[in-house]
Amino acid sequence: MSLSIPYATVRAVSGLFIVPILVMLFLTAAAARADTALSDYLLGPGDRINIQVFGHEDLSSKAAVGANGAIALPLIGQVKASGLTVSELEELVISRLDEDFVVDPKVAIEVVVYRPFFILGEVNKPGKYDYVVGLSMRKAVAMAEGFTRRGKEEPVLVIREDRSGEAMKFEAGLDSLVFPGDTIEIQRRLF
Repeated sequence: MSLSIPYATVRAVSGLFIVPILVMLFLTAAAARADTALSDYLLGPGDRINIQVFGHEDLSSKAAVGANGAIALPLIGQVKASGLTVSELEELVISRLDEDFVVDPKVAIEVVVYRPFFILGEVNKPGKYDYVVGLSMRKAVAMAEGFTRRGKEEPVLVIREDRSGEAMKFEAGLDSLVFPGDTIEIQRRLF
């Protein structure tokens, strides 16, 4: 006796398994893209960070990057953080602690609160918004209550500070990632 299963049934059942797997792969890829982008993120004024010195709780602290671009840490004082990535700042803190204070320090730094981003131009509610990890230009426009009827959807103009603090202007698509501190300008279309 042979068992025969109609092709349509096999196809429907296999589709039930494939769709969740594809969704899971897509979400994992999106999260990895956001993490990779933030590993290149340059700290700046307004960011709040948590500094953990393992085995030395008295040296661990929470700090905000000040207007001068520095943070204040126990024992080592002012440390320039603006324009550095989190891993570069970790290396700098480790070297400063290792000079005179702690033998082979282990330091972990994480950003607790990112500085806001700004959106202006042809959106219904321009202004300052809190940054969320993995935020795309499209989601930023949605936070600003969408395009006005004259808003040009793509490309959007992005103004972002480089390592030296100079403003870089470039065009980006709606699926590009927003970084903390970005200024997004939605331009007006001609017709």
